[in-house]
Amino acid sequence: MGLCHHQNSSRWSCYLLIVSTTLFFTGGLLFAQEGPPAPGLHAYTKGHAKFESPPDLLGGPVTVKVTQDNGSTRWVLPGPRMLDPSVFGTPDKPVGFDPAPFPLLGVPLDMRNTMVSSAAKYTFVDHATPFSDWREVGVGSIEMEVTDATAIDGARTKDKVDFVATFKSPDDKHEYKVTADKAIPHGMAYPFFGGVVTNHLLHGATGIGTRLMPTEFTYAAFWAIGDIYRDGELVNKDHLVHVMVTEIVRGEGYKLHFDGGVGDPPSGTTLHLMVPAYRPGPKGLEKAPVKTGFVPFPFVKKHMQATMKKVKQLPAEKREKKMAVLKEVKAMMDKTKEHVMHAMQEGKMDGQPFFHVMFGNIEMEASR
Repeated sequence: MGLCHHQNSSRWSCYLLIVSTTLFFTGGLLFAQEGPPAPGLHAYTKGHAKFESPPDLLGGPVTVKVTQDNGSTRWVLPGPRMLDPSVFGTPDKPVGFDPAPFPLLGVPLDMRNTMVSSAAKYTFVDHATPFSDWREVGVGSIEMEVTDATAIDGARTKDKVDFVATFKSPDDKHEYKVTADKAIPHGMAYPFFGGVVTNHLLHGATGIGTRLMPTEFTYAAFWAIGDIYRDGELVNKDHLVHVMVTEIVRGEGYKLHFDGGVGDPPSGTTLHLMVPAYRPGPKGLEKAPVKTGFVPFPFVKKHMQATMKKVKQLPAEKREKKMAVLKEVKAMMDKTKEHVMHAMQEGKMDGQPFFHVMFGNIEMEASR
């Protein structure tokens, strides 16, 4: 427990340190270390979490400042995410099922749908995700300053985070503020690089972060502890907050690319604010839906109808296959709506349980 008294360690960081040296998560369940080794970067990350003096970044600290003043935002709605074969393989040769609470890393095999006419190809995840092609446009502001000083995970970190984002819900009923100021020294299933990382590939095939996002060059990113305010009231305290400034990985119609489509052509930068339904706790990550108060399903229905309208205009052969998949998507989203509304009635959820908000008019500068 002596590690918890270092100057740069918070109590939440210490909780993660204690747990990650003995345990790992998969599908929301806790397994003892004596079980079979988890694939991916679990072992590497667990080993580095014990370092009391992780190395400094080669060449010295890098400080990155990002701002946006009442610029454009894209609020990503819950919806399907198609499965990239270069990241997840095929039903015959599956990959990308690294264990961690969904959707923070891999995708379990029993959550992968296959083609209606063939079992040789995956289609989409059988759960609503924060990585759909559906979005609503809004306005928001960012004030961010991070310092990448520690090179890799350890029991403590010199990395620093100072972050504030403000934006509204798509129905204009709620105003939000997300703050973060405690860099997490190390990850669990994959590295956090001391809490802040610069000039690195993340997500997709890398195994660092959710595989549901494509592999993307990241100028700066952080994993930190933060707070969420709705209409001026603190609704989620000490929550997991992930932010990254990346190359743009969406194409026409806001379609989220597979790995093969990223960077063709290169198309600027964007900031992703990701607040999943988890917070660090004494025994690791705890389920903690974000209390957004926003019910997304009228907006989801609008986008579903628009998608079906486009599919109906395709040639007969393509139309038939696409419509079959869309019918499965509709059934999945109907099930999601039923679950969310029931959870809201029971007081277990308060609207869309996560944030994935993208900021598109950022200004960024870096210095050593």
